[in-house]
Amino acid sequence: MSKSPIGEFPLNEPTYLRVKRAIIGDLVSGHFVPGMHLTIDTLTSRYGVSHMPIREALRQLEGEGILISIVHRGFRIEAITEAYIRNIYDIRVGIESMLAHRAVEKATDDDISELRRLHEELNTLIRSGKAMVASRENITFHNRIYGIAKNPEAELILEGRTRVVRTVADSLGGYTPDVYDRVVAEHEKIILAFENHDPKAAGQAVFDHVSAARDRLLIRMAHNEVLSQVHSSMSPKLA
Repeated sequence: MSKSPIGEFPLNEPTYLRVKRAIIGDLVSGHFVPGMHLTIDTLTSRYGVSHMPIREALRQLEGEGILISIVHRGFRIEAITEAYIRNIYDIRVGIESMLAHRAVEKATDDDISELRRLHEELNTLIRSGKAMVASRENITFHNRIYGIAKNPEAELILEGRTRVVRTVADSLGGYTPDVYDRVVAEHEKIILAFENHDPKAAGQAVFDHVSAARDRLLIRMAHNEVLSQVHSSMSPKLA
């Protein structure tokens, strides 16, 4: 079995998180399939790391519903279903829109100027075609917004429940040219809400942005046969 590279992400990222990304990437690519059994020894051999980060990655993925622990047999992979993706995004949209609302209430002029700068820099990256770099900077952009809200408990819940869907999106290649303008426009609405000191508009802009991101991801997953099925009512124009 060939080694799967897990070093393509920041070197300061904990090894167990890189292993977790790699497992999800292997599931998206079809190297691992639903129903397959995984053992610590198999994954240690594949990723070239010790047992400890493998165990932690498996523990987290079990908690997120991607793996099921089977006594004396390791772990069984569950399918990443449309229902799972929608449930995670329901969590995201609720928490993120609340944090954006609170962030506008607490943002200083310096905070707003910094967000505008980050937004413009991210726009350049998105349109540059450097999809994975832009994807990582997008996380930085959103984390900066939510950090202003000063609710670390909400951020902790959010981080724990979004890593899988982010990894799925990254495994599918990140941003594609057909969504550049839409993503930039969605972010612009968020920034304008800050500049207008309008908490309600910020919450709505984030709600709309996260909902659109969910639909784009679901359609890409369907096109790449990562999902078993997607509602036929979803429009291809969201891809």
